Amino acid sequence: MSGKKAADSYSPEGPPDEGDRLAVSLKTLTERLDASRSSVRRWLQEAGIRPIAMSNGSKGAIRYHWREVQAWLQSRETVQ
Repeated sequence: MSGKKAADSYSPEGPPDEGDRLAVSLKTLTERLDASRSSVRRWLQEAGIRPIAMSNGSKGAIRYHWREVQAWLQSRETVQ
């Protein structure tokens, strides 16, 4: 890929055969939602979306399952 992260190069639906394995970073979510890291982290926690540790240690990468995030975002799109 040309310098872009995997989650950034997919449409919101994600690839049909890899959708369950696709993970998105907190940074990507903060950019897409135009919100702070702490707000997005809190929203995900309140929604019950658990982070995935991609590696061990304090510098390990944290990602979220895109399908879970996508379902949460779609549930928030309803206008009341």
